[in-house]
Amino acid sequence: MNLVQIDMEALIETISHVDDNLGKSFLDAVTGEVIYIPTEVSLALDNGTLKDDAFDGWLKEFVSIAILISEDKVNRYLSTPLIEEGFYIKAMNEYIGKISSDSELKLELKKALESEEPVKKFKHILMDKENEINSNETDEWYKYEDSCLDEFVREWLKSNNIELKYLN
Repeated sequence: MNLVQIDMEALIETISHVDDNLGKSFLDAVTGEVIYIPTEVSLALDNGTLKDDAFDGWLKEFVSIAILISEDKVNRYLSTPLIEEGFYIKAMNEYIGKISSDSELKLELKKALESEEPVKKFKHILMDKENEINSNETDEWYKYEDSCLDEFVREWLKSNNIELKYLN
């Protein structure tokens, strides 16, 4: 296992973005840096049209790192996965199972997961309940979600032979 110091908050944030149309993210397996490449640059990279002078302005700064990533032969730059909606639905189902005090809330949340936009509906119900009865279920859900995301990222790192390096 390679010990790498990683900004877990940045890594979790980039992995938990559902919208892949904004760009691609990579983890530098040596430095632990999370690298973001905007869509315009990553498309040019994928099409083989990426050149140092192909972009101007703020996009130009991403070209050199995109070229390094494209020429990586030793898997130093790992393309970060994106978490699918199914991950959140599974976590939400598990969370519902942990709610013991409010059977009405459990039923509402279960129905939400069967709706057209289950993740959005689930979160709206929690927020509405919080406003109605000063419940802390929303906070509890986000703590649980954070722990699930943390576990997902740690497993992904482990599968790539990376262990978190902690500072003393």
